[in-house]
Amino acid sequence: MCIVGRWKRNRPATARKPETVVGLHSFRDRKEPGDVSLDEIPAVMLSWQTGGIRMLYRVKVEWNEEDGGIATADLGQIECGSCQSAAEVGLKLADAKPILAKLQQVVVTQQLRRYCEAARLCPACKARKNLKDHRIRRLDTILGRIEVDAPRFDGCSHCGDKRVISPLSRLLPKRTTPELHHLQAKLATELPYGRVAGLLRELLPETGGLNSMTCLNLTLAVGQEIEKELCDEVEHPKVRPETAEHLTVGIDGAFVKAKRSAGGQRRQFEILTGRVERQRGRGEVFGIVRDLDRKAKQKVQAVLRRCGRGPKTDVTVLSDGEDGLRGVVGWFGKCQHRLDWFHISRRLERIRKDLLYLPATDDFNRRLASHSKNLDSVKWTLWNHGIEWADGSMKMFRACLALRAWDEPKESLKRFQAVESRLDELRSYLYSNQNSVRGYAEAFRWQERVSTAHVESTVNQLIN
Repeated sequence: MCIVGRWKRNRPATARKPETVVGLHSFRDRKEPGDVSLDEIPAVMLSWQTGGIRMLYRVKVEWNEEDGGIATADLGQIECGSCQSAAEVGLKLADAKPILAKLQQVVVTQQLRRYCEAARLCPACKARKNLKDHRIRRLDTILGRIEVDAPRFDGCSHCGDKRVISPLSRLLPKRTTPELHHLQAKLATELPYGRVAGLLRELLPETGGLNSMTCLNLTLAVGQEIEKELCDEVEHPKVRPETAEHLTVGIDGAFVKAKRSAGGQRRQFEILTGRVERQRGRGEVFGIVRDLDRKAKQKVQAVLRRCGRGPKTDVTVLSDGEDGLRGVVGWFGKCQHRLDWFHISRRLERIRKDLLYLPATDDFNRRLASHSKNLDSVKWTLWNHGIEWADGSMKMFRACLALRAWDEPKESLKRFQAVESRLDELRSYLYSNQNSVRGYAEAFRWQERVSTAHVESTVNQLIN
C-alpha cells in the first residue's frame, strides 16, 4: 500500500482553496518535498480540502479492468473539523459504515460479474450460453445488504443441454455470506439472541437478518449440521492417517431445567460436557444428553477419532469418578483415569468451612490453626504420595478432633460430628476411586492436566 501526501499552507481568502490529493498510487519517481511512499499498489484514493477549520474528505476506489483500463467509483465524503476534545478524534462509526457498505457493493459486484461470465461457458464444449434473463437479488453480507445482478443462462445448444442455470443461486443459495453466518452463530453461543442482534446492528452496516429469531434459527441450523456430521461419522467411521500420541479428555456434568409439560414428568435433565485436548493442533468440545440420545457414547468416541485417537493413543480421562462418565469415552486401547483434583479440593474446602463453626472457646484461634494445619497435611500427602499416606493424615486429624471434643458438652458435639461425617465422606470417595488417585504432583510438574476446572468454561460455552 502506498500513501503519498503533500500539505500546503492556507492562502489568502481571495485565492483558491488549496486541494491536496492522497492516492494509493506509485509515485516512486516523484521527488517533491513532503512526499511519503509506502508501496506501489493502487487501491483507495482520499482527498481533502482545507479552508479555515472544516475539512472535507472524499473517498474513492479504483480498480483495474480486464482490458487494462482503470475504473473508479465514489464511496462518499466526510466533513469534519479540527478536534477540540477527545470525542472528536478520528472517524465516527456512523460515517464509516456507509462508506464500507458502498465499498462492499463495488467489490461484490465485480466479483460476481466475473464469476457469472466464467459460469456462462459450457463445461463440455466451452461454448458461450445464451442469456435468458436478468434478475436483481438482495445479498446480505457482513458489511451491509447489497443488490446484485443475477443473470440466468439457457442450456447449451451444441451439447443438447436444456437446463437453465443461475450461477448466483448455486454460489449463494441462502443469499447470505458464510462470514455473516459464522459471526452470528459464534456470538449466539455466548450471548442471548436479542443481545447478539442488537450488537451486530450497532457495529455493522445495515444488513438483513439481524434479529433474535434469525440468530436462534441460525444457531439451531448449525447444531443440526454438527449432529449430522457426527451421525455420519458414527455410521461410517473414518480411519485417520495420523493418530495422536496422547489425548486428555475432561468430562463434567450439568443439570438444566426441562421445559414445563402438561404431565410434568420431567423437571430437569443432565448434560455431559467435555473437552478433548491434544499435544498438537486444536482440540474439540462436546455436549450430550445420555438418557435421551441412544448414540451418545458413539458420538463421543467419534469426536475422539476425529481428534486422532487410535489403538496406540494414550488417553487420560479426568472426571469426578462416576463410572458412567468414564464409560462414555470407552476403554479400548491405552486409557487411564485420573480422579479430578477439583472435586477433591472442593471437599477439603467444605471441611475447612465447617471448622469455623466449631464451639467457641478461649483458645479457639489456636485450635482452629491446629485443625487447619492437620487438614493441610491431608491435602499435601494426597497431592504428593496418594491415598495410602493421606489415610494416615486423616486418622491423625480425626484423633485431634476427638481430643478437642472430649471436654465439650453434648450440645456442642453435633458440630464435631458434622466435620467427622465430611471426613468420612471424603475417605469413602477416595477409596472408591483408589486406582485413580495418584500422580498429581508428578503430572503437574510435567504440565499435564490434573483437574477439570478448564471444563467449567465448556459448560458456560455450551449451556449457559
